[in-house]
Amino acid sequence: MLHFLDPEISRKRRFFLYRYRLLGIYIVIGIASLILEVICYHWLQKISLHDPAATLLGLTTSILFAFWMNVHFNFKVPIAKRYKAFFYFVLISAGSAAVQFTFKKQLEELGWSYASARFTISGCFFLVGYMLHRKFSFADYKKVGVAIYANGVEDIKKIYEKVEATSDFIHVDIIDHTFGEDYLDPKAYRAEVIRAYWPKKQIHTHLMSKEPSKWIDKIAPFVDAIFIHMEIDEDVSKAISLIRSYGKKAGLCVTVQTPVKKLKRYAQSVDSIMLLAIPKPGESAQGFDVRILDKIKDINTWKERPNFELCVDGGVNEKNIGMLSVDSVVSGSSVLNHPQPVRQIMCLQTSCNYEKV
Repeated sequence: MLHFLDPEISRKRRFFLYRYRLLGIYIVIGIASLILEVICYHWLQKISLHDPAATLLGLTTSILFAFWMNVHFNFKVPIAKRYKAFFYFVLISAGSAAVQFTFKKQLEELGWSYASARFTISGCFFLVGYMLHRKFSFADYKKVGVAIYANGVEDIKKIYEKVEATSDFIHVDIIDHTFGEDYLDPKAYRAEVIRAYWPKKQIHTHLMSKEPSKWIDKIAPFVDAIFIHMEIDEDVSKAISLIRSYGKKAGLCVTVQTPVKKLKRYAQSVDSIMLLAIPKPGESAQGFDVRILDKIKDINTWKERPNFELCVDGGVNEKNIGMLSVDSVVSGSSVLNHPQPVRQIMCLQTSCNYEKV
């Protein structure tokens, strides 16, 4: 019984229901597209256009209609990704139809009508086609981390109650006075508290300090990955090696003002690169800086790109998540200030493809 109460299992079940809640709309669109195909097929035959031309035109009309309806009323695919989505949709639909028509011909030889054969075979292949479309045509999953400041102010218990185990990882921000006179040294022990609340979750720490080495040994026992900044007063390579010496994943972060070309020399040395999309590190609820989009585009062209994860932190919300061609994002206020934090996390994880923003 306890197995079913495991937070990770609960997270996966909730996310499954979230993603598949629009299955009903997909079914309706599928039925409508088949009806349209059958109508087109019979109309084309009436005007003396027979197989295989009538079948091909009817199928093409059905596929175009189904894609247009799904894009506009079901899966919210960003405009920039619709060509790719359309390619996969046509490929999967055509492949599925080719298999179906093999069986359809046999059924028609047994006396079945075009419509009854098409609907029967389509129903049998429906779930296979749906799963393929979900995986390829309309896929855009991103890992989402919830940001928590280790400054002793935020209520970790309250945050846990809000997000539970829904996020892919927990992102701990540590910012000290070396990054700004207004910042007091944070409470490193809070990383241990966060680990206690999320014992099975990946914990990532973002060290906003000009002297990260003084924090690494304090937090390493409680986290899985440590990000340091390019803009530090210490040797970056030595800091990365120190992180590695604790058996932790190493990440490198830059502010929006720093040219990303400075990161390239370390692309083979780190597990992750994080780009800050806000003007001032360490402050929540800041606006998203669109300059980050060009930086993402640049990094995605690097030959080293398959070797590391790319993450964006700051200002990420449901309105801009679809523009980010990255592996993961960090969100604070967008999630924690949302009336439904769990749903907001799932919205970001799926790039809001299943929400109308």
